[in-house]
Amino acid sequence: MVGLLLTLVLTTTAGQLPVPTSPGELLGETVELTGDVRVETEPGVLVIARKNAVLRSGTSVIRADEISYNHTTQVAEARGNVLLVMRGLVGFAEHLTLDRQTRTLTAENANGEGAAFVQKENVSPEALAGLETAEQLAKAGKNAFSFTTRGLHIREDGAYELEGSSFTPCDCDVLTPTWRISTSGAKLTPDESATLTLPAVYVYGVPVLLLPWVYLPLSQRASGLLLPEITGSGLSGFQLDQPLFLTLGRSYDLTLSPGYAFGTEPVDPTQGSLGVKGPRLSTEFRYAPLADPEGNPAMEGRLWTQLIYDLKPERDPLNYSVLAPGAPQRGLRGWGLLEHRRKLGNGFFARADVKLFSDGFLFADTTTNSAFARSYYYVPSTATVYHRGTDDYAGLALAYRQDIRWGYSLFGAGDVPRPPVFQELPTLRYALPTRPLFGPLNGGVEVELSRLSPLDQLLGDEGTDGIYWPLLPDADGTQGNGRFDPGERQARTRLDVMPRVNATFDLGGVLRLTPYLAVRESLYLHEVTRETSHRGYGMVGAYMDTELSRVFGEGATAIRHSIMPSVEVRAVPHVFGQGSPQIYDEVDAAVPENGFFQGQVALRQKLLARAGPSGTRELGRLDVVQGVDFLERRLGETSGRILAVLGPVTAEARGRLDLFTPDTEERLTQLSARIGWSIIRDRLSVSAGYERALASSEQVRRPIDMLLPPPLAPQVADPGTAVSCSSDTAFANKPIDRVLLGAETRLPFGLNLGYTAEVQRKDPARCDVTELFSQMLSVSFSPSCDCWRLNAWARVGVGTTLDGGLSVTILNLGTFGR
Repeated sequence: MVGLLLTLVLTTTAGQLPVPTSPGELLGETVELTGDVRVETEPGVLVIARKNAVLRSGTSVIRADEISYNHTTQVAEARGNVLLVMRGLVGFAEHLTLDRQTRTLTAENANGEGAAFVQKENVSPEALAGLETAEQLAKAGKNAFSFTTRGLHIREDGAYELEGSSFTPCDCDVLTPTWRISTSGAKLTPDESATLTLPAVYVYGVPVLLLPWVYLPLSQRASGLLLPEITGSGLSGFQLDQPLFLTLGRSYDLTLSPGYAFGTEPVDPTQGSLGVKGPRLSTEFRYAPLADPEGNPAMEGRLWTQLIYDLKPERDPLNYSVLAPGAPQRGLRGWGLLEHRRKLGNGFFARADVKLFSDGFLFADTTTNSAFARSYYYVPSTATVYHRGTDDYAGLALAYRQDIRWGYSLFGAGDVPRPPVFQELPTLRYALPTRPLFGPLNGGVEVELSRLSPLDQLLGDEGTDGIYWPLLPDADGTQGNGRFDPGERQARTRLDVMPRVNATFDLGGVLRLTPYLAVRESLYLHEVTRETSHRGYGMVGAYMDTELSRVFGEGATAIRHSIMPSVEVRAVPHVFGQGSPQIYDEVDAAVPENGFFQGQVALRQKLLARAGPSGTRELGRLDVVQGVDFLERRLGETSGRILAVLGPVTAEARGRLDLFTPDTEERLTQLSARIGWSIIRDRLSVSAGYERALASSEQVRRPIDMLLPPPLAPQVADPGTAVSCSSDTAFANKPIDRVLLGAETRLPFGLNLGYTAEVQRKDPARCDVTELFSQMLSVSFSPSCDCWRLNAWARVGVGTTLDGGLSVTILNLGTFGR
């Protein structure tokens, strides 16, 4: 299959270059022969030119040590260091014969084999015709396509017939290509098609594919079959797709990919499982119909959809591990993606990024790392129209979030009411970045008008506890009752204004002081109760820093050591209005009800060495940062980073610690380390890493975006009973120690090998379960000319689940496979 794709690359490369389209243009009506020595052995019949001999006819130029031309037979024969230029086509031969009557060209190299021809780009035909040496012709422009042949016949219709041909696309060595397509005969019609008889694909001289006959289109964007995509995963098993590329004019194209996912059998047939099985059809439509005055796309985008008839049994929408009653087939499912960019002119732009799934479980069914997939709660889609000026920004945005925690259909509610998701409908933003005002004073402002509401109602309907849990409704029956109850969220419009100013002062050339002041005022309109409220506060602070540095050594061996201490104090003395609003997003959660008074002391050090004439490289870094909470009279978060580079070894560690967090398991918020050793520079390296993490993205996501309710609580029969360590539920929101190991080698002939492994130690304080979580092996190959690259990878996960892929990347053509 790889060989077939390499053959298909001819589809793109040949049609991009100017080639003669008629015999008259190529050979002309007259012949001009010149040289340092010119002899007519038969006056008016046979002319011989030696030393710097040049023959010109039409757009063709032949240069050689000796050229003879017979006016009667119209045959030109060139010997010794022969160079041929036919517009964008350049030939190199030792012996060449051109018959103008039969329009036949025969050529051989010094070994009696076919001569080499190169199709050039990024250079004009006139410039090529003016070059006089093989070295100049070889370096001119770029080699987009090359071939060798013993004979070339130009037909009346302008097509070429080749004998004993060998093709190589892209910028590889003409005489010793890394791969080629050899044929016993070929017919090429410029800008139309090529037919190859008995083509054989060779990679480093080894045949990898033999076909009886191949038809290839030669237009720049040609319709045709692409390489079949063969993939496999632990979720959906072996998968096969056959892409068909169709051109729909100069600015549009379409790729249709029918395929089949063979699926995997669940360990327990009585339970549900992730993954899909059945026939599918992918459709990708790309467009770029408009260009700006500079030639860049003014409008471009793509619409990508996939439909699959899933033969696996349906599951309970609240738990993918439980089969639905009767377990019918899942039926027709699918997803769609839209990416659109448009320049509207005068600094206005439009952009849309939309991705939708037919049901919430499809994301996890088609994402190979299921643990990663299940940590995501929604898939966002956005549409924006904005103006970007020299020093300001104004935009209108819409945002839709599809809840993918449960398996509800995108357009149907199902038997159980689904938790509403609050959307941005819409948001208006204006931002004036910090800019000089007068004297040392700088200032800026941000204004945002946002409306947050579910699509089909005005209520969150979570119940009085404020949390919508489909499996655990409120005891008082307020969850999902369709009425507003205290504690529930409702559609809300907020106007948020935040101006800020700062100034920078130099204190005696030693210290730099930057005081700043910001004011935030938020006005709220609640659409169900029709209540209005406001929340405002001012934040004042100051940042003082300095830098002490010293250079050791001179010239290329000089090393610079810098020490950069800094102190920052900031405070919100008082919060006016509604001190503690119901939290919808990060703006509502930014400042506590009683304000804050915080400080931070940091000491940063760097060690730099010279790298090249004007660059530097980092040899070491040590950062220590300590936060202080003056209101609570306690230390805040402590963080640090250390980096050391010792020759081929690089080591780095980071950590964050807050000893006053109530939950002891969350006090160590970050701990990671990594060491890498380049054993042979750019050839062989190994690495090892460690990371302490939680088994959920909840801790990271919740402070940023509160538009979704919290996730489902683990279903435990008796809350006082500990969950078994053999259950995945036991590790929800529990610490996980991750050890990452890796090795990579790059061999001189273009072969790259990589291996990574991840070992996890789950919940060390209670369960202490250690397992080899995943292993991955990757292999890639690319010749020195970088014409093409072959990538293959395989990953083995927990429970020996296997995932893998194969892709081929061709210069100027793209990537096929996965």
